[in-house]
Amino acid sequence: MNLHQWRQHLKQFNKSFEKNKDLFQEWTDNTTENLPLFNKGNSIWNTENLYLNEKEKAMVLVGASPCLSMDVSKLRTMNGDFRIICANSSLKFLLRHEVKPHYVICLDSDRLDIPQHLDCDSKDITLLASSVVCSEALNNWKGPIYFMPYYSIDPKLRSKVRAKLGKKVKCGGNSITAALALATVIWGAKTVIFVANEFCFDDRYYADKKAAKQEKISMVYPCIDVRGKNRWTLPALYIYNVWTEKICTDLTPPGYFIDTSFGLLGKDTDAIHLMELSEAIKKVKWAFSIKNKFKKAKTDKEKVKIVEGIIPKHDQSEVYRYNVQEQRPELLRLARS
Repeated sequence: MNLHQWRQHLKQFNKSFEKNKDLFQEWTDNTTENLPLFNKGNSIWNTENLYLNEKEKAMVLVGASPCLSMDVSKLRTMNGDFRIICANSSLKFLLRHEVKPHYVICLDSDRLDIPQHLDCDSKDITLLASSVVCSEALNNWKGPIYFMPYYSIDPKLRSKVRAKLGKKVKCGGNSITAALALATVIWGAKTVIFVANEFCFDDRYYADKKAAKQEKISMVYPCIDVRGKNRWTLPALYIYNVWTEKICTDLTPPGYFIDTSFGLLGKDTDAIHLMELSEAIKKVKWAFSIKNKFKKAKTDKEKVKIVEGIIPKHDQSEVYRYNVQEQRPELLRLARS
């Protein structure tokens, strides 16, 4: 399919979406029902700069695509330098494999799947919910909840939501694009790892068949993934992929982005680095250990020694993106003197 065909189909897709009165009504009804829950204290904007600078953690954005079944055990090797944000459709799969995410992000208003996804032992997990998530799911959640003003709703209702939760989060359309916006733009994190976000598929759409009602996909399009393999994709998935690549490109530097899914991400930008998840974890642990060494170094001489140890083994761009950027020019000047 060429670009012109994609544009025509996307226009058609967006028009049909806008005409979906039942969905619009569901968003409005759910938001109206949730309105008493919203306040400045549980607005997502209350978490602004949560992982900025010295507080930074590597953000691991976990989707629900089939490659999650291969990588889920590797998530257990992460230490305190990482924070896992998973889509609601991957939550129970992670918990069954003894991986407890720090955050679950949920945007949809669906009253069938969402309550099932969020019905679990959630007391130590924070839910990042859009304002349209159904009350059945919210009422059963035992952990903290932060709300995002989201989706098209009645203008009068929108102003009420804005007064309680603040401005809308521009987040690309699905759970993982929203998680990326939260992690980087709102929370200030610089290092992001994508897990199980293929944006394309073969015969399976989810790692967990229980993740969603398996709707019949009526229109698919051929695509080629980053490894040159023939796959299938959907207009919506393609949009999410393009949006994600654009954000990663715009935020590089200082952001450093890694994809471990080997789907469509990273095919059209050099800003997303492709590697196996085990390698990504090892790399990020190393990077944060360097950051900790700098934090503990008391003299310029100690800092110069750290820089001299890094340069022969790692190229300049990687050192730059891994939090050494603030000190690096001065340290290199000292190293040369």
